[in-house]
Amino acid sequence: MKTSKVIFIHAEERGLVSKGGSYTPLVSFVIPTLNSERTLEKCLGSIVQQDYALIEILVIDSGSTDNSIAMARRFGARIYFLKGSLGDVRRLGIDNSSGELISLWDSDVYIQHSKWLSRSVSVLRSFPRASTLWIHSTHPPNAGIVARAYHWYSWMMMLNFAKKGIGFWGGGVSIFRRGAIVDIGGITRGVDTGEDYDLAKKLAKEGYETIFYDDPVYHDTHNTLNELVRKDIRRAKNFKKKGLTRSTGIPLVELVKMNLKIGLSLSLKNLFTKKEAYFGIVPILILLRLIIYTIVHLLP
Repeated sequence: MKTSKVIFIHAEERGLVSKGGSYTPLVSFVIPTLNSERTLEKCLGSIVQQDYALIEILVIDSGSTDNSIAMARRFGARIYFLKGSLGDVRRLGIDNSSGELISLWDSDVYIQHSKWLSRSVSVLRSFPRASTLWIHSTHPPNAGIVARAYHWYSWMMMLNFAKKGIGFWGGGVSIFRRGAIVDIGGITRGVDTGEDYDLAKKLAKEGYETIFYDDPVYHDTHNTLNELVRKDIRRAKNFKKKGLTRSTGIPLVELVKMNLKIGLSLSLKNLFTKKEAYFGIVPILILLRLIIYTIVHLLP
């Protein structure tokens, strides 16, 4: 199985010079919303405060009843409406965007400094065969213990698999070259949770590279166990339809082994050495995820 080729770039590596001189490509931020007012203002505010000259924002709303739409209009976003799968929502945004670069974003993601986008674009443009700048997302500074545990566990799992050459990576919270998305026919219609893996899988099959860039953005999600359980149930149901390994490129045996290594061995070691309480929550999150996926896959 052909998996993502990931190149790891650190934010401190300032020697990277983008090809094409001072050329500034338009970047289109494509952002799905559904009752997102809690985080949307911070998300959009962090985008418009970038020191990058050419940005457009497209918000695709799936039926919000709060102030999300009014908030998006205040920031000059173009607004579209679609109730459908997440893949269809993102695809609508891509189809109506104009940027040479497309940033598939979430309404609960925000950028921590004004030079982030200009530096990120420069890195992506330095690698002509790369379709994707895959961005490190982490918990906000004021996040609670559940969010801290989830983000640490999730990113350690993904990065370790990527370094081993296993799985499809760079499908979500990433910046893409439009030409690459067009080349692979875009996100498959009807794909809901897992649309990020679908996109990354199609790009990997065509031989595109993914750049992992560790200048982080904040992802304000998974703040409570209730939120985590709801999202995991949705993920489990959608992965069941197409098969977890077929969707993600991760064999079940490798998934179990990595959970034991990262979720149990490393988290407990960090609990005693770094004295951070959230490491002790990680085994609980793993157990909850195991129970959810087992129940969902046993149901008819």
